[in-house]
Amino acid sequence: MSQSSLSLAREVAFDAFVAVMDNKRKPETILSEMYALHGQKITRLDKAFIKEVLFGSLRWYSKIYWILQNTSKRNLDDSTPEIRAALIVGTYQIYYMDRVPDRAAVNESVEYVRKKGQAKACTFVNGILRQIGRRAEYFPKPDKKTKAKEYLALQFAHPLWLVDRWLKRFRFERMEQMLAANNQPPSFSIRINSLKTPLTESATLQETLLREEKLTSERRPLRSSLRLTKPPQLAESKMFQEGYFTVQDEASQLIGYLVAPEAHQKIADACAGPGGKLSHIYELGQEKIELFAVEKDHGQYLRAQETLDRLGLKKLHWVHEDFMTWTPTEKLDKILLDAPCSGLGVLRRHPEGKWHKTIKLVESMAEQQWTMIQHALRQLKVGGELVYSVCSFEIEETEAHLHRLKTEMGDKIEVVSPVSRLPDYYKRYVTHDQLFAVYAGNQDDMDGFGAFIVRLKEPLV
Repeated sequence: MSQSSLSLAREVAFDAFVAVMDNKRKPETILSEMYALHGQKITRLDKAFIKEVLFGSLRWYSKIYWILQNTSKRNLDDSTPEIRAALIVGTYQIYYMDRVPDRAAVNESVEYVRKKGQAKACTFVNGILRQIGRRAEYFPKPDKKTKAKEYLALQFAHPLWLVDRWLKRFRFERMEQMLAANNQPPSFSIRINSLKTPLTESATLQETLLREEKLTSERRPLRSSLRLTKPPQLAESKMFQEGYFTVQDEASQLIGYLVAPEAHQKIADACAGPGGKLSHIYELGQEKIELFAVEKDHGQYLRAQETLDRLGLKKLHWVHEDFMTWTPTEKLDKILLDAPCSGLGVLRRHPEGKWHKTIKLVESMAEQQWTMIQHALRQLKVGGELVYSVCSFEIEETEAHLHRLKTEMGDKIEVVSPVSRLPDYYKRYVTHDQLFAVYAGNQDDMDGFGAFIVRLKEPLV
């Protein structure tokens, strides 16, 4: 078999898997670099295939690895990253992609190892994957009742520490829903740019999407949101490029409603990149607010600017600075602190996070968030509000902060209920402690999120 039998699409998928799992690169970043490198050699169909193979292999990594380790007489931990990638990505195609012939998955995995200068391993990779393809062996799983966390971790391909952690908060049946949801590709929700298309005319936008771009969409309880039945080619979408809509999950869109901008208010988005919540606050403010976009990361800063430029939103102040060192010239009416977080609420979008994140990350993020919360409160005028949000539902990153605020600041702050600011349908996501909490596997297929609102009643030194 010649090296030419290895398709470029599969080679990119294998290389990307190595970059993500062994070099901890972000999938979106490494794919963008590879597509730029290969140019038109990578077709639209190739990109769809690569994305499915890469993200699917990341979602089911631990379960596939367990199957492989039970099949192999060797310890796969001792193999090279390329051999592991060939086995895992090859197995994913065999087990989860019915339209891919097993023979193609096996042969191209072998050729990938050969091309990487590891020809001695070709026989090993070929033998393991052919055995996998026969599906001839059954390996007993941990008992569902006596070893619940081990069973869930294996069955749904999640790290044991995370399953153990969540199982202390959620019932077994709820855990099955949450973990299964994390292994599904996320829904594709868009937010209508209400400054170009009034929300009362969303049906007209739907008709235009269908007629001009062949995109079928479904209305959602959230008026600003439409859910597309398939992801669009954004680079080729005229309506996207002209700013009629932007991509944003419904849970994220709800944060703008919590901010509830009012005319003449001075409002800051403390972590403005990549611009989704920032642009929504702008739209809701109808250009009658003074909006500050604060972002220290250069890449995120540029992305936020590109987002607002595309949507045609120009009237705001850009602050390319760390929020922790920024002090506005006047105290603010509202601050949105969409804080850096563990991201454990959006694992369906970033499945590599299951294998890269740790409990130490949750703890360190919580410490950083608390510091940012205190700084944000000092930038508010009396009567001003802090809207805090994270794409996580971990206790340390959400309700623990709210409890600490009430305990340490007492009458200096007031917790504001999100209920009055949310559309009726979404009020179900507010807890008795006035926390906006969206867990994985929810009935509306939204990302996991946590948020709360506090009002400053006395000035802080």
